[in-house]
Amino acid sequence: MRIGIVGDSTTVRGFRLAGVKDAYEVEEAGRAAEVLRELLKDENIGLIIITEKIANKIREDIERLAGERLTPIIVEIPDKRGAIEKRVDPIKELVKRAVGVEIKLEG
Repeated sequence: MRIGIVGDSTTVRGFRLAGVKDAYEVEEAGRAAEVLRELLKDENIGLIIITEKIANKIREDIERLAGERLTPIIVEIPDKRGAIEKRVDPIKELVKRAVGVEIKLEG
């Protein structure tokens, strides 16, 4: 399985240096959604990493497209400016989608 990355030039450059070949620099929402659709069509892509800033621009597309299947997994990461505060935990949502129930830990 391969990894795909969608993000700003600095983030994408770092992943290219790490050996990720499916790396796409995008700034515009339309182009980001187009790249996401192409990566989702590729059966060899198992993980799509997208920067939070880009993900926020195409949030509806991500939720709609990712909701149709379990793989590839879409993970959001901060860009060079740092994390964006979120209302929901994306990892918690991935687990909920994969397992089918919400898991709550008390402690």
